[in-house]
Amino acid sequence: MQLVKKIKGWFATEKSASEAPVEKTKPELNNYDDEAWRVHLMSEIASPYVADRNFLTLFHTVPEVFFPIDFIARRIAGAHFEIRSYKDDSIIYCNGRSQKADRLNAILQAPNSIQRWRELVYMHHVFKLVTGNAFMRAAMADTFKDMPKWKYCDNFWSIPSNWVKVVPAGTKIPLFGIAKLEELVGGYELARSNDTLIRIPTFQVWHDRDGMPQYLNCTGADFLKSESRLKAAHRAISNLIAVYEARNVIYVKRGALGFIVAKKDGGELGTQAMKPKEKEELLEELNGKYGFGDNKMPIGVTDVPIEFIRLNQSISELQPFEETLLDAITIAGLYGIPDVLVPRKDHSTFSNQAVAEKSAYCGTIIPMAKQFCEDLTLFLGLDKEGYYIDCNFNDVDCLQVGLKESEEVKKLVNERCRSQFNDGLITYNDWRAQIHETALEGDIYNKVKFDMTPEELAKIDTIIKSNNSKPSTGEESNERNIEKNPVSDQNG
Repeated sequence: MQLVKKIKGWFATEKSASEAPVEKTKPELNNYDDEAWRVHLMSEIASPYVADRNFLTLFHTVPEVFFPIDFIARRIAGAHFEIRSYKDDSIIYCNGRSQKADRLNAILQAPNSIQRWRELVYMHHVFKLVTGNAFMRAAMADTFKDMPKWKYCDNFWSIPSNWVKVVPAGTKIPLFGIAKLEELVGGYELARSNDTLIRIPTFQVWHDRDGMPQYLNCTGADFLKSESRLKAAHRAISNLIAVYEARNVIYVKRGALGFIVAKKDGGELGTQAMKPKEKEELLEELNGKYGFGDNKMPIGVTDVPIEFIRLNQSISELQPFEETLLDAITIAGLYGIPDVLVPRKDHSTFSNQAVAEKSAYCGTIIPMAKQFCEDLTLFLGLDKEGYYIDCNFNDVDCLQVGLKESEEVKKLVNERCRSQFNDGLITYNDWRAQIHETALEGDIYNKVKFDMTPEELAKIDTIIKSNNSKPSTGEESNERNIEKNPVSDQNG
């Protein structure tokens, strides 16, 4: 009996399987289908918080999103970057005599085989401001894992952050505990769609975030990544897309412009409607004789009493520009750009525009550039050698007033250092360091005044007098005096 029941059960299973409805699969869209591509593109633009790639699409396609990000990134990339010494803040020049100095400055010239330094800095900050994350890779062999990167790496790359996935070091990581980076992050995967291109070791990557990291999403693609600022502007961006779509509809005149309504008097019945044949004759006459084509008249003449009722609205009636300006100001405000710097349709400027641009530099651009230099210094390992990367914006017009003030401060500092040097409190190189001048070589410049011989004092006095007589070329005078009268390195 049990065997019979089993056989019946088998037949019942086969019957139910055969009667089960076949699941219909949706046909795959053709990549070359224009309609599918248009829907795909619009979904990317109109849904900015689906993935980071959508933020980049917004950056490349919506000018109100492009402006504040490009404004910041381009100005940071245009700064003057230099290598300085922690000891006296002197600049390490590329002079061809020091292999260390040449290698340090080579990073600031060509960080990789296809990019200049400014391109790399611009790309880094665009990814950081658009997606909230930037990844810089030092491509080097595992043999030099514990070595300073500035010594053993010749290729530095800004990796597309929308393709990078931070891989946890394991299923149970000591998050919020005592742990090194390698114990939390197992590496970085550079993946496009579902295909992993390469996996990069942790020690090669510097993850630069624009906000708070996401800790709890340990299994997702956003682990330890920061949110984009553009998420806060979702409503403003949606309004912009809607305005652009509305303007496009009006410009290309899609849909009905209006109706042609009969005005034929029907006596007591009121206005009499046209018959179908009369409509066809009127349309044939209008399309055949009137218009802007060849052998057509721009003015229409008809014996049928009609009236045109417009349905669409003009740009001036919709007033989308005012709404667009408010949205653009909202997005720019997220990045610390004053509203007076946002481009306007009438190209209007304000009297306080220079003050606003200076505010953008002092409040947003310069702090971000300084932070970039500090983090990059640690990533390259320059701090262990007594060096650091610095930047300045001395050639920016709106900051010239600030430079004048700083020169006055420098003059006061110079007078104070002169007094301290004469009192034997500081050396001549200490004096130069406090006014941000390069240190001079020679033991005489590292002595206080009371440790100098009469000959050395005379030499220093000559240099100081030369600087006072020609303040604009003081350093050149120093170098000429040193070349004419070389100072021995013997201690007095």
